[in-house]
Amino acid sequence: MFWKHNANSSPQIEALLAKEDVTLQEVMDSEDIINECRVKTKVLIDFLQKTEVMDELLTLITKEPSIDIEERTRFKYPNIACELLTCDVPALNERLAGDEVFLDKLYTFLDCDPPLNPLLASYFSKVMVALIARRKTEQNWLSYQFTCLQVLDFLKAKDTFISLLLKHLGTSAVMDLTLKLMTEVEGAEMRQNILNWLDSQRIIQLLVSLLSPGIDKDRHQNVAQLLCDFIRIARDDQTNSTERADPDPLLNTLESPEIVSLLLDCMLQGDDKSESGIVGGIQVLLALLDVSSSSSSQHLNDDLRDNDAIIYNTIQVIKDRLKDFHQLLIEPPKSNPVVTTVGTLNPPLGNARLQITKLIAALISSNNEDLLNKIVSTGTFSVLLDLFFKYHWNNFLHTQVENCLISALKTHTFEEDDGKSNVLSKHLLVDCKLIEKVLGAWKENDEQQSQENGVRKGYMGHLISLVNKIVELCSTTALGQYIKDHLPDVAKYLDEFKETTLSETNKIQETLLGGVHPSTSTDTEQYGDVMFSQSNALQQQQQLFSQYQMQNLASQYIDGYSGFNDDAFNDGDDTLQTIDHRTEMNFDLSEGELAHQQEMFKQVCAQNINTLDDADDQIFEEREHTFQTVIEKQDRHEAAYSSDSDDDSPVGEDTMDIDPWSSPRPAEAASAAAVLAVDPWSSAAATCDDDTVGGWADFGGAPFDAGFASFAGVAGERDGEKGGDEAREAGVAESGEVEKAKANSIDRPLTSDVKPIIVETKMKSAAGDQADGAAVGADQKTATTGVTEPSKSVEGDCNVQTGSVVKGNAENEKV
Repeated sequence: MFWKHNANSSPQIEALLAKEDVTLQEVMDSEDIINECRVKTKVLIDFLQKTEVMDELLTLITKEPSIDIEERTRFKYPNIACELLTCDVPALNERLAGDEVFLDKLYTFLDCDPPLNPLLASYFSKVMVALIARRKTEQNWLSYQFTCLQVLDFLKAKDTFISLLLKHLGTSAVMDLTLKLMTEVEGAEMRQNILNWLDSQRIIQLLVSLLSPGIDKDRHQNVAQLLCDFIRIARDDQTNSTERADPDPLLNTLESPEIVSLLLDCMLQGDDKSESGIVGGIQVLLALLDVSSSSSSQHLNDDLRDNDAIIYNTIQVIKDRLKDFHQLLIEPPKSNPVVTTVGTLNPPLGNARLQITKLIAALISSNNEDLLNKIVSTGTFSVLLDLFFKYHWNNFLHTQVENCLISALKTHTFEEDDGKSNVLSKHLLVDCKLIEKVLGAWKENDEQQSQENGVRKGYMGHLISLVNKIVELCSTTALGQYIKDHLPDVAKYLDEFKETTLSETNKIQETLLGGVHPSTSTDTEQYGDVMFSQSNALQQQQQLFSQYQMQNLASQYIDGYSGFNDDAFNDGDDTLQTIDHRTEMNFDLSEGELAHQQEMFKQVCAQNINTLDDADDQIFEEREHTFQTVIEKQDRHEAAYSSDSDDDSPVGEDTMDIDPWSSPRPAEAASAAAVLAVDPWSSAAATCDDDTVGGWADFGGAPFDAGFASFAGVAGERDGEKGGDEAREAGVAESGEVEKAKANSIDRPLTSDVKPIIVETKMKSAAGDQADGAAVGADQKTATTGVTEPSKSVEGDCNVQTGSVVKGNAENEKV
């Protein structure tokens, strides 16, 4: 792939071009040479613009390489040279078009005897087209205008240019160049100038004259192809033109009756007619008659030609030469016998007679009365019927003859018989005995097939189609009544044939191979029919995907789910549609189910809170903790596992004011009150010293011994069920630990090592401690969230909740 906007040049190219004596061949040997030229690498473009380099490039594409060069590399450098000159680089185009010496060197390629080397001709044509035909989305407009104008002026100055083009028109590349010159010059003014100049050079007349018998077959074929393509492109351009343009002078000339007459004269002149010339001329006539393919619309341009007038003028000229075409059906151009698997054809049908049959079918469809009368007078249909049955393996002929016959029968539109209407249909039925010949050929085929090793006639498929269409026309048009009135025996025979042989044949023809249509699924009863909407491609895709899902899912999933055929996959406004089967679903839940779901939700939340608490411990494990922050964390941990803490709390009560260390048991209330009544804070400790701001609180004056001794007694009573000895041992151990901690923990912050001790102590406490116990005094209702670290607030060192401090002192005594 070539990147058009890559401004980075290859270092190899730069290094190569930096050499003083670098040659063009060395540069073209570089792998990235064409890519670098396409991205307009400056050093490379400057090198290619040199006079000697440009001259060598033109030599490569106009002079045939030596035959001594190996064949696989013989045209390597001419091909690269052509690619470099057609890379759509404005600098190179302007350099080539601006120097008449270069254009002369390029022009000399045409000034030689035919045939041209087809490969070099393609290089030459490609370079010329790059200069005169604009690439609409890629090429710079101003650069194109400059180069195209210079090249066209150069060609106009050459008197031999048109003659050289016609001389080498047998080469397809030259034919393509001529077509581009006639159709692809951009710009209304410049295009009109070149068309007027070509018309003044009588290029259309010269092209038509090349269809004469004395011209070689290659030019016959290329001229016919050139004129047919030009008619199609020119008509489309005038129909789809977005700007006001003058009529195409070349198209007007080609569509004129004079040129049509010249065409017929050239292709039909002389006794020794050329089949290729006749075939090419008929192809041009068919292109002229096929005005409907261009879809001309008069509301786009006011000066569009009248299609009916074009057809009428063309038919009027052809009508006078119908006898020549009729004679060609009888005596075609001479051709050699053709050996086939079913025998030797001598003479073969030939392409000329096939194209004449196709032309007659197109002429009949115009329903021109004068033309139809001319066909009747020449007896052309009798010849066509004879050819139909003679060449019974040529289905191309059968198709065209069938079209001629059906078009002729469709012209029977009048019921009255005045001698002038329905001429062609009556000629077929009465003079040509169409129905009798068709039914007789059918009977002959049946007899041949009934014999041993009998072979069915090759035209039977078209014969069946023809008979069915005749029967249909008899039942829908006045043709049937005409046959009953004027050919009663034929009408009776046709009715009997329709009810017996034709009916049985149609039944066989309508039978599907294998019994079912290939697109019909064999499991429709299990999964249902798949309906396809012709107007909604998206719905078709969804239904196909649904069928794929139904076929690949297990039966238990299919029975339990019926949503594959709904419209759930529609986007946008289509999403608001009928819910269908989803309305049958019950979304009501009982109170028990709701309570169960709430309980599950609380458990999940508790697990998440526990995870967050562990994460908090990891985050702050390097930080120092106060007693209050540890107590708050443990309280939150207990509250998370309390299933009825939210339901049992009174409305309007602030749960944050409840002391988490209070016990709900009445038997223990007195002991707990005694413990909490002890004020660990003396009057001296109630005031804060300014010197302690930013440090830790001084707990030296607090009576830790009495408070923790009472607390230990309460704990011992709670564990009485497990044995008095165990409680007493725990009390002695705690007394010893308290005495030891008094000397070490006073005036020292609580660290992360304290948490395991707190957890151990809480495990020894009663399991029923909850937040719904008796409220403590006003001093104990201070919100725990208001306590801050001592280093940040003086009040945080002093306003400590009494109950929390008691617990903290107990834990500290244990340490």
